[in-house]
Formats: sequence, C-alpha cells, structure tokens
Amino acid sequence: MSELGLYLKEKREEQGLTLEELQKATKIQKRYLVAIEEGNYAVLPGAFYARAFVKSYSEALGLDPDEVFHTYGKELPHPVQQTSDLPSRSERLKPKRNQTAKKKSNVWSYLIGIVVIIVIALLIYVVVQGVTGGDSSGVEPEEAPSIEMDANEEDMSEENEEMDESTETNPNVDNEEEEQDKITEEEESEHSIELVSTENRRSTFHVEEMDDIDIDIELTGESYLDVKNEQGDIIQDLSQVTPGDTISLDVNGETYVQLNIGNSPNVIVRVNGEEVEYPIDTPHQYFIFTEEERE
Repeated sequence: MSELGLYLKEKREEQGLTLEELQKATKIQKRYLVAIEEGNYAVLPGAFYARAFVKSYSEALGLDPDEVFHTYGKELPHPVQQTSDLPSRSERLKPKRNQTAKKKSNVWSYLIGIVVIIVIALLIYVVVQGVTGGDSSGVEPEEAPSIEMDANEEDMSEENEEMDESTETNPNVDNEEEEQDKITEEEESEHSIELVSTENRRSTFHVEEMDDIDIDIELTGESYLDVKNEQGDIIQDLSQVTPGDTISLDVNGETYVQLNIGNSPNVIVRVNGEEVEYPIDTPHQYFIFTEEERE
C-alpha cells in the first residue's frame, strides 16, 4: 500500500465512511477507489484519471487537494501528452472516392478482358472450321489411355462426398455462425464507452475508439445544444435544431468531444443506439467523450 493510499484510507475510516458511501459521494466506481488506496494506479483508465480521482476523493473527505498533491503527488503517475497530425476531412474522404473509382475501373477492365477472350475464341473456331471444312472427324488414338485412381485419391473423393452430404443435412450451420457473429458484435458495442467520473456538472466517458461510436441526439422539447472539441471549436452547428428533430453527430477523427446540454429533460442522448442515462439530476450539464489520457 502506498503512503497516499494509506493516508486517504485512514482519513476515510476516521470519518466512518464506507467505500460504498464514498462511491455515491464521488461518482467514482468502487474498484477505482480500492485501487487508489492500494496504490495500484495501473487499474485506472490513465494518469489523468488518477489525479482527478484523488482530487475528488480528497474533496469528499473535506481535505485540501492541493496539500494532498504537494505531499504525495510524487507517487501519482504523470500523463504523457500524445499528439498526432490528423488529416483534414476532405483528405479522409478523398481516398474513399478514389478507391470506389478504382473498383469500378477494375470491374470494367475485367469485363472487357472477358469479351476479348470470347471474341478471340470465336475467331479461332471459325478459322479451324474453315480449314477442316467442318469435318469434325479426326484420327482416333490406337488405344485410349486408362485413368487410374490410387487409394489416397479415392479416400479424398469419399471424404468430399461426406462433407457435401453433411452440409446438405445441416443447413443451419451457416445461420448459427452468423448469429454468433452478431452476438459478438453486440457485446463489443455495449462496452464501447464507460462513465469514469462526474464533477461540476461534467460527466466524463472513456471511449476506446471515437470512430467506432455513433452519437445521436433527440430533442423532445426546447433546449440549447452545442458540441465542441478540446480547443473549444464548434464541431457541428446545432443552432437550427428544433423539438422533434434527431441529429447524428459527426465525430470521426476527433479524440475529445464536449456536448453542452442546456435543458437535459428535453434531450435524449444515444450512443450506438443505446440511451445514455444522466448521472446527475440537473437541467444544465455536459457530456464529455474522450479516448486520450490527459491531465
């Protein structure tokens, strides 16, 4: 157990708080609270969440987070900021259009090649018929070669026949495999996001891959909405959205998305078709979706 974890645990026990009560107060999952007390920071989603969780833990106990970080901050992992140059939206879409055009070109080349082969075959047939005068009789060989099959070829032939019969008698095999693939895809989509913290009306969700999720917003009444990236730039204009509309956010290529919800009772947020429940009961709040570790 680390000195920080031991210190926080002692303060919690002095106040008679259980981990379950602390979980309700901080909105942090119990397993993360246990990891902090044990100094097992590898269990947490990242270095950014380690510092954020310790801050929430300290505030819930009435401690000064700055003093806690000053005394024990060296134990916490330090986040590494990773940056990458993302291509513009037009550059991301351009290869798809080129790829589609290339596929069409390959199909046409394939069809033209088939037509050329057929024409050549017809020309050869006409030439041969003209030379032989249409006489299809030829010189028969003195002795037709016999075809023998060794034991291995016979066994392989029998096995192929058995496999064909098995496939015919079990038409549900392919359907079962397709259903299993669908179940696997549904299970993966259910775990595409995870609520990691809620603080100051801001609920943060950890996302493995932003490009793998679809965020839909349905308005059932009047509300103010905007969606921004980490730099505060508007990602998508929602000023013309009216009650009854459903909007799909375009977040491809983003690693951080902040959704500002002005009147939450009139707004339904869905991720991959599943409605996201509001962690707190307040009209004005924020949903933050991020896949990066940040301080």
